[in-house]
Amino acid sequence: MEKVKFKQAFKIDDKRLLWNYNRITRMFKNSDHVEIIAKFLINQSIGFSLNRILDILNYYKPIISKNKTLLDFAFEWVRANKIRFEYKKFINLGTYEDPNSAIDDTIFLFFLDYDKYIREFFIKNISEIEICALYEIFFNPNQVDSTNMNFFLKKNELRVHTIIKENEKVDTNIFTLREGLSSMIKKDYNELHPSKVQIKSEQQKNDIKVLSTITKFDGTMLERLIKSYCFNKQKIVEKELENSISSFLSSFLKFGQIYKYKDFKEKLIRNLTDSLYSGLPENYKFDSLDILISDILVNFERTLKNQKLDGLAWIKDLNPILKDIVIKFIDTL
Repeated sequence: MEKVKFKQAFKIDDKRLLWNYNRITRMFKNSDHVEIIAKFLINQSIGFSLNRILDILNYYKPIISKNKTLLDFAFEWVRANKIRFEYKKFINLGTYEDPNSAIDDTIFLFFLDYDKYIREFFIKNISEIEICALYEIFFNPNQVDSTNMNFFLKKNELRVHTIIKENEKVDTNIFTLREGLSSMIKKDYNELHPSKVQIKSEQQKNDIKVLSTITKFDGTMLERLIKSYCFNKQKIVEKELENSISSFLSSFLKFGQIYKYKDFKEKLIRNLTDSLYSGLPENYKFDSLDILISDILVNFERTLKNQKLDGLAWIKDLNPILKDIVIKFIDTL
């Protein structure tokens, strides 16, 4: 969806909004520019207190792009309310059996192009923490109105990261979208489809033992990468390799859940071995890959200060280790 088409799909009445803004300006001549915009947003039923809106506006004001204004930002806040209304209608009519499938679909249909669009309102070096916070402010205000911006931004430091490689910012937009919006989508799904949630809850109670035995690291992206290298002689791009490893780790290790290294170590070795083998043609097969992986992870285990960490911490620590393993593996082909 191109920028123009996006604005048409979620059209707001700019003339009416501007008229209301000018009316507020005339009513509060002694107020400063930021306070007038804050009162304008309250008039548009944004749903925040005046102090909270002022806090948000004052934070984002210095990082707005030079070709945009704080009023443009306010108009987009109004547009976000319309997107949320349309998105909730879509969720309500959806035939999804669980919130996870709803999360994937709604992010793709409603927010992927929005992400490209809204980022143009800010300076290039805006952090992913600030973007993630913006999504929750615009689309899930009840979660942020109880605290201030600094506290909220601090909380997001554990969820999203701005990654710079060779002076270039790595595209982690999808990850930021999921972190910023998944809890909102799940909450809306549960409220709009309570009967499905109840059924799913009963199924989970009955299937919990079965689920625990089939949980594994998903190496689909790594497998495709190796196949492209072996069959199509396609050079492996470092960014694609990093994304594949992140996908492998995050398929098992979840933010907010604590894991003991000893509990998933063997599963990681087995699943990584299987994923890399699956990408190879028959004439490439050999038997020492699991030994290579085990040896490198033994050295990693010796350096561990804490054997029990959050899923996100394990992903950060293991990512460069697995990257080194895959590079060494590729070098032997």
